[in-house]
Amino acid sequence: MQLLNNKQLDLNLLVVLKQLLEEKHVSNTALTLGMSQPAVSRALQKLRVLFNDDLLVRSGDGYQITERGKSLQSELDKVLQGIETLMQGDTFNPQTSNQAVRIFSLVPQAMVLLPKLFSELRERAPNMHMAIDTVPQNHFTALENGDVHFVISTAQPDYRQQNLYRVPISEHDFRFLMSATHPLADEEELNVADLLKARFGQISIYGDTRFPLQERIRERGFLGKEESLQVPVSITNFNLAASIADSSDVIFHLPEPYAKEMAKSGDLVIKKVPDEISFGKIQVYLYWHKRFHNDSMCTWFRGLIKEVYGVS
Repeated sequence: MQLLNNKQLDLNLLVVLKQLLEEKHVSNTALTLGMSQPAVSRALQKLRVLFNDDLLVRSGDGYQITERGKSLQSELDKVLQGIETLMQGDTFNPQTSNQAVRIFSLVPQAMVLLPKLFSELRERAPNMHMAIDTVPQNHFTALENGDVHFVISTAQPDYRQQNLYRVPISEHDFRFLMSATHPLADEEELNVADLLKARFGQISIYGDTRFPLQERIRERGFLGKEESLQVPVSITNFNLAASIADSSDVIFHLPEPYAKEMAKSGDLVIKKVPDEISFGKIQVYLYWHKRFHNDSMCTWFRGLIKEVYGVS
C-alpha cells in the first residue's frame, strides 16, 4: 500500500468530501459546513488531485458522483468514525458494558466502603462485574502489574512505586474492640495505665512481628525499650478478631468503622483510644496506575466512586 505524504492528506478534506458526495452541490456543502463557496471549490480541486478522479461531474444545477466517488462514499463513514474513535478513545456505556472492574482492599476498608459502591454499580451498570481481592499482599504490586484497576488503602507507596495516582475517599480513627464481659468494658474512659495490664490481639497481615499500637505506646513514653504489651494471640485475618474478642479477654485495636460493624454481632463493645496514644485520623485513598488513567471504563468508575463517597 502506498503511503500518503502528510502534505498530501488533510483529514479535513475528507469531511468536505463526505459532505460533497452527500449534497452533490458546492454551495449547499459550503452552507452546511460553515465554509465559503470558494473554499469548498478549492477543497474539491485538491481532492480530485489526491484521488486522481473528478469525483463529481457537473450536471444541470448540481453534480453527479463518479464511480470512484461512489466507492469512496461507501467507505468514508467508516474511515471518519474510525479516526474519531482513534483520536477520542473508546466510548464507555455503563448501561451496556459487561466489563469487570478489579479492586484490591483489605477487609476493614472493603467491608465498610464497597457494599454501597457495589449497590450503585448494580444500579447504573447492571451487567458489569466487580472483582474484589482482600487477600493480604503488597498493596501496590498488583497495580503495577496491571492485575487490578484500583486499590483502596491507608498505606503509602514507597519511592520505587511510580506512576500511581490517588484521591482521598474517606478517613477513620481507631477503636478498641473487646468482650462486653471484659473488666474494662464498663469503664467510661480507658486510661493508659489499665491498658498496660491488658491483653491484646495482634493483626499481623504479612506475618511480621511489628505491632503498631505497642510502638505507639512506647513512642509516647509509657513503655520502656525492653517492655512489651501482653500479646497472647496474633492473626492474619481481620474476620477472626470479633470471635476471639467475644470469647476471651483479648482486646483488638481496629479501624473505627470496622470495629463498629464487628460490634453488631456477638456480645462486644467498642471503646475510644486514649488521646495520649491515639493515632488520630487516618486517610483512606483510592489508588490507580497511570496505565488505566485514561481508560474510559476506569474514568467512569472513578467518577462513580467520587460521587458515592462525596469526593470533589
